Formats: sequence, structure tokens, C-alpha cells
Amino acid sequence: MPPRPQQDFKRPAGLQRRNRYILTLFALFLLFVVIAATILTYRSALHSGRKIAAARLALQAESFASALDKYRLLAPLLARRPDILAAFSSAMDEEDLEAALSQMVRISGMSDAAEIQLTFLDGGRLSTLGNRPQTAPEAKEGALARPDIAQALQGQLGRHFLDDGQNRFFIFSSAARINAKVAGVVSIIVDLSASQQLWALAPQPIIAVQDDIVILSNRAGWLKQRLFRHGEAGGQKGLVIEHSIFGPMLVHPTFTDRFRQAGLKYVAAEKRDYVLGWTFYAMEPLTRSIYAALLALLFSCSISVLVLGALWIFFSRQIQALRQRRKDMANALWLERRIQIRTRELEKTQAGLIHSAKLAAIGQMSTVLSHEYNQPLMAIRSFSENASLLFQSGQESKGQENLTRIVSQVEKLSKLSKSLKSFARRPGVDICAVSVNAVVEESVMIMTPRARKCGVALRLVKPDGEVRVMAGHTRLEQVLVNLIANALDAFEEQRAQADKDGQSTRHMQGFAIELCYWSGEQEAVIEVRDNGPGIDRAIEQSIFEPFVTSKARGVGLGLGLPIAYNLIKGFGGHLRLAEPAGDGMATTFEISLPLAAQGMEIGAHSSEEVKPI
Repeated sequence: MPPRPQQDFKRPAGLQRRNRYILTLFALFLLFVVIAATILTYRSALHSGRKIAAARLALQAESFASALDKYRLLAPLLARRPDILAAFSSAMDEEDLEAALSQMVRISGMSDAAEIQLTFLDGGRLSTLGNRPQTAPEAKEGALARPDIAQALQGQLGRHFLDDGQNRFFIFSSAARINAKVAGVVSIIVDLSASQQLWALAPQPIIAVQDDIVILSNRAGWLKQRLFRHGEAGGQKGLVIEHSIFGPMLVHPTFTDRFRQAGLKYVAAEKRDYVLGWTFYAMEPLTRSIYAALLALLFSCSISVLVLGALWIFFSRQIQALRQRRKDMANALWLERRIQIRTRELEKTQAGLIHSAKLAAIGQMSTVLSHEYNQPLMAIRSFSENASLLFQSGQESKGQENLTRIVSQVEKLSKLSKSLKSFARRPGVDICAVSVNAVVEESVMIMTPRARKCGVALRLVKPDGEVRVMAGHTRLEQVLVNLIANALDAFEEQRAQADKDGQSTRHMQGFAIELCYWSGEQEAVIEVRDNGPGIDRAIEQSIFEPFVTSKARGVGLGLGLPIAYNLIKGFGGHLRLAEPAGDGMATTFEISLPLAAQGMEIGAHSSEEVKPI
């Protein structure tokens, strides 16, 4: 058996399952997008914070190093001056010391150095602050043990950071050589307070670290704090450095100062100064990166919720539209079945009504026709009795005349009976050549008794010669009888209304129904005209629709004209309500039928297929 085609999506339940599956996948995709957007935004914010810190660090560190760089060069230059070397000479005297001191004071004032010192090999020291050379053994040991002097004696540029508890200084030292031998050390002492003031304007922390100890910072509470690598603090207070999974360095203070609470993290930028031997750090709060990530999370979540909401609304409307469409289809199917059932019932009813309408017409005419039958019968009886008496008296010629009159009356009765029998019989469906003359005359003969009873003149206007059309004899006769009966019904209804209103019926005199027909080039035209009350303008456009009638409720069903219209249409003709001619007529029904071929005998079938009405 071949696989059954999937039609679940055409059902609301199947479509709902598919929509839930799509929404779930889309929600997972949006969740991935939200997480990815948050992580990327956090990573971008981290790198942005590091770039900002690095830019500020480059500016501050460079300005700080530039401020100290002139002092780094000043120490070797002073160590080469003759007047300074004269102070280190073995032949120096008090005059040489005064000359050297005078130059040192002048240069200190010009360079804004805090102090310039000359340290002799015997431990003596000459300073711009008033220190004089001392030769005591303890002075020699203390002076030459200072790190910058020890480095200078080894032939290096001596550097040393000095913190006396109140101020912080940096010392550059250079060896003075006489005849390529070290004769002493020249030291430039720089006060770092002025340079450190440049950092005070920075809103975020900047520190300088030497041997993992914070020696300079724009935050007083951070001075002398120890720097630990991640996992080395062991619960001690200080600054903990770690690296995030996205690369930038993070600094985590584990102490509390007057600016920040402990636990706040910073994104840090690092710069190493090999001349000073320090490492500089500039920082940006990690909260900015966190806020940026939270903002990205909030924005992406909002967009995701809007997208999912819009998709859910679309799917809900789709399911609702599908349910409504299925409901409409079910209603349409139900209506179609009802229409089919009703159509079959109407077809059966129509077939019965066509036959019943003729029988009803015969019933209506029975009372009128009884009078027409009684007259010939009474005449036949009278002629037969007279003929019997005339034959007995020997007047055979006169008796023969009575017999002839009897035969005439019998033929009249036979003709009337034959017409009624033909009208009452259920018609066939064939179309053949029909004599319009015969049909019209039979219709007039059938309806004349009723017309005479109503006091309406039934006139026939016929052309010279015979007119033949393609139709059914009995069905065409039924149409003409129906049109004449409708006109008579209108006359009777008008008369009944006049009697009800107490009016005189004299105005009914002169009412007539005319049947006229003629032959055209390709079709014949039959008109049924009357000078009765006419048809209401409100129903003229729908007069041939079923159940539309101008008769009183319960008198007519409004099926006569639709049946007549379909009968004429079945002949290939047309029945319409024509504009009345200017001859006093109020209503005109016009029937147009195709002419029969030349030479076709009456009753001969045509080759045209007849469609059932």
C-alpha cells in the first residue's frame, strides 16, 4: 500500500505541533544569540576598558618618565665637570669645595632638584643642604652602602627610591672618574611629589610598583600595598592580579579605602619602565564592562521577546485562520449537500408541479366546461328525439338534417375531449416541428369558457398562412394556457377587490386578452397581451424567478412563469416581459421560437439534442 500523504499540517492540531517545534528551535537559537551577544559585548567592553587604561597609562607614565629623564642625564654630566672633579682630587682644598658647592647649588636651583650630593670614597659627603665631608668610619660605611652609590661604584647608573615616611624621592647616581679611576659619586635627589601630582587629576587608580610593592599612586590608601598574583595572597590584604578568560588583566583590591569598597575589580593596563625599574598600572572599573554586558543582555532579550511574540502572534492567527477556513469549508460542504438534496427535491417537485399545474387548470375549468358539455348533449338529445318523430311521420329529409346536426355536436364534444386529454397527458421531451396555428387555437378553445365566465374577451390575431416552429406541441400549449390563466387570475383578483371595496364592476367591461403571432426571418413571435391591471414595477426584474408572484398569499406559489420560462428555453427560444404597445394593452409577454426548416412535416423530430428542463 502506498504511503499515505501527510496532511497533519492542514489540521489545526498538526499545525500547532509544528508551530511549537519551530518556536522551540527559534527560542533556542535566540537564547544562543543572546548568550553570544552578551559574551561578545562583555569581551569587547573588557578590551575597550583596557585600551582606555592603556591610553591613560601611556600619557601619565611617559610624562612621569620624561620628568625624571633630565635628572638621569644630569648625574653623568655633573660627574664630568672640572669643578666637580676638582672636589674629588687628592689635592683639593677648601677653595675647591666651596667652588664645587657653589656650582651644585646653582645647578640644583636651575634643575629643580631636591638635593645634589657628592659622596667621597672615604664616606664623606658634600650636599647642597649643607652637609660637609665626614671621615668617620661609620659615615663611610653608611654612605657607600646606599644602593645607588654601590651601583655607581660598580660603573652603572645608580638608581634608588627613597621613602622617608613623609616624602618620596628618587636618586640618580653616577661615578666621577679621575684618570680612569673612580674618585667619588655624584647623586641627584629628585622629589617625586610634584610629578605625582600629575596623577591626581586621573579619575581612576594609577600605581607604580617596585618589587611588588606600590610605591606611587594617586590613591593614598594604595601606597605600600603588596601586589600578589592570583592564588598567592593567602588571605593577605593587597592587590590581586589575575587574567580573565578573554585576555585583559584584572586587578582585585582586597582592602578598603575611602574611594572604593573591597571586592571591586578593575581592568588594568601594564607598562614596564626599565630605566626606573618600575611597573606602572592604570585601571578602569570592571563595572562598566558588566553594565555594558547587562545592557546588551537586556537589549537582546527584549528583541528576542519581541521576535518570539511576533512569531507566536503570527502562528496563532495562522491557526485561527485555518480553523475558520476549515469551519467555512465544513459549512460550505454542508450547504452544498443541502443544496444538492434540495435541488433533487425541487427537480422532483418541479416535474410534479408541471403535471399538477395542468391538472389544476383542468379542475378550474371543469365547472365551466360542464356547461359546454351539457349544451351539446341537450342539443343531441333534442335532435335525436325530433329525428325519431320525423322518421315516424315520414319526413326523412328533415330527420336526416337532425342526424347531421347530431354528428356535428358529437364531433365538437370529441374535439374538446381530445384537447383536454392531450393537455392532461405528461409530455415527452422531444422537439419537433409544431404548428403555431394549431397550438394557439387549441389554447384559445381551452381557455374560452373561463374567459367567458370572467367576462373577458379572448381574441386571436393570426397571420395569413401557417407558422411552424421547433417546440413541443403540448408543452407550448401549456405555456400559452398558463399565460392566459395568469391574465384571467389578475382580472378576477381585480374584480374581487372591487367587490370588497363596494365599487361597481362596470369598469370591467371592455377587458380583453389578445393572442397574436407572426413569422420573422429566423424565428416566430407569439405575444399574449391584456389590458388588465398590469405587473408591479417592483417585481418586473424578478418575475421569472421561483416563488415571485403578485397574487395574494396562499393563492399562488410563483412557479408558473419560471416553469414556462424553462420550457421555452428548452425549445431554444426565449420568454420575456415586453414593453406594452400603444394600443391600450397593459401587459405583454413575448415568446420567440426558432422556425422549423422548410419542408419539415409537423411532428417530425429535429436532429437537435433536447436538454431536460
